[in-house]
Amino acid sequence: MSEHEDHHDAIAELIPAYVLGALEPDEIEAVELHLLECPQCRAEVEAQRQVTALLPYLAEPRSVPLRARRELLARIDAAPVPIATRRRLSGPLARLGWVAAVAAVLVAAVLGINSLRMHEQVKQKDLELTAAQESQRAVARFVGSPRGFVTALESTGVAPGAEGGVILDPTRNAALLMVDGLPKPSPGQAYVVWMVRGNQHFNVGVLPVGNDGRATLYISPPDALASYDGIVVTEESGPLAANPRGVRMMTARVGQ
Repeated sequence: MSEHEDHHDAIAELIPAYVLGALEPDEIEAVELHLLECPQCRAEVEAQRQVTALLPYLAEPRSVPLRARRELLARIDAAPVPIATRRRLSGPLARLGWVAAVAAVLVAAVLGINSLRMHEQVKQKDLELTAAQESQRAVARFVGSPRGFVTALESTGVAPGAEGGVILDPTRNAALLMVDGLPKPSPGQAYVVWMVRGNQHFNVGVLPVGNDGRATLYISPPDALASYDGIVVTEESGPLAANPRGVRMMTARVGQ
């Protein structure tokens, strides 16, 4: 490998931390000088900025009950965790660096909370945490997808403060929809998400908007993502609506 290639690889490894603002001043200068002459790395910076821009739409972390925290501390005291031997990562995870690390920490946090919630035996909370786990795993998977891309989820004007985005991964034929600022649906109503193809609409799930106006939904469409034109969120009288008859709240285009 040439000296130029070594330098390029070294800078490429710094890009995730650069996007997250986690570099020292001298490292920032080195990355920015390299970006001036490397279109490949500029494209990588833009792609990672699109993904990290969606992280604020994720649901807020939930507090762990006091009793559960005491149980966890008791386990830690009873069984010390051995320190694993450090090893250098390779492959996609190594290239993602800090971005993948952020997603991985989110996943681990949700998994840990889910384990503690089981001790509380709160069925509804467990269901919510299961959905949160899938969303966090999806972020980690989509960040690492070479074909993944982001599209904006825009308000139709009915909910002026609503905004969001959709991460689409053609490799896995899946999408992750995230919103913020969307008011909870009216009593007895539900926000239904539709994949749109021409005049056809396919019900792919219900958007579980919380009191904070945030929601995430993992979508597995019945057909290939490339076969759809867009995504629509409507307010319907029930979650099992066969066709959209309610008010359109948000829309997104599917396609690069």
